Amino acid sequence: MIWWRYLCLDTTNLVFKESEFVNLSAFDKETKRNERKLFVDIMCRWISVFTGEFIDSFELYLSDLEGFEKEIISLIEFATSKRVKNLVLDFSDTISKKDSAIDHLHKLIYYQTHGLDISRLVFNLLYVENLTICSFLLQMIQDCDNPKELHEPMKTKHLVMKTNMHTNEFGGISIFLNCCPELESLTFDMLTTELIVRPSLPFDSETYWLTNKTYDCLEKTLKVVEVKNFRGRPNELHVLQYLIRTGLVMERLDLYEAKGLNDNERRLVLAGAEEVQRKFKRGSSHLRITLHNA
Repeated sequence: MIWWRYLCLDTTNLVFKESEFVNLSAFDKETKRNERKLFVDIMCRWISVFTGEFIDSFELYLSDLEGFEKEIISLIEFATSKRVKNLVLDFSDTISKKDSAIDHLHKLIYYQTHGLDISRLVFNLLYVENLTICSFLLQMIQDCDNPKELHEPMKTKHLVMKTNMHTNEFGGISIFLNCCPELESLTFDMLTTELIVRPSLPFDSETYWLTNKTYDCLEKTLKVVEVKNFRGRPNELHVLQYLIRTGLVMERLDLYEAKGLNDNERRLVLAGAEEVQRKFKRGSSHLRITLHNA
């Protein structure tokens, strides 16, 4: 960790990874908490002495925001004030499945009552052209008042969503489609773990995406959609069916098969890709759909 002390203050590409400071697999919560606090303190100290006028790329990876909400907002505001071109916000909790039921309930209650000021966070994303967001943000943005009317349109042209395609994320996906009228490319980076931080009533995922509602980006600008770690699961297919049907200027849909699948899982991928190719109604006559093998 010593190299952080000598990190060039004129660099324009910043990557802050919690895993380089915190032993995320440790069972001692107090130790992890102290290590996480050190990590956040170092980030805040670094931006306080940064002398550059702009930043090309800013990546922030932090799995537990509890107690650090103000610092996170400050970091994001710093990045956008420096006219950041590429912003990655990943608050995924990759080890959440190891939490006890009580721990998980605590997180649910905390995020619902003391979480980030999501409206303020999203306001700071208005002018970011290349944006990567995580499942946490897809879920939590839905708890804002009138989330689809939070602010003026975003200028994002290239958007990556790290998602499980869980029904809890569907509202967030719709919100960002609505908020990004200039979107040119959309990537779904499918996760293998999920942390549900926003409980919601169950609903039919297929019915949700049968809506005729569309968005400016789907009618005018969105040309490329990618799905990384494609598995051919029903929720993936429901979302893709909607995008293919309403994407009037789409030119490419690239499906990247997940790695390490067994024979049954790979058959599901092939069946899903064939359904996408042959059965889904297309809004664009120029659309080319490709399955890339792992």
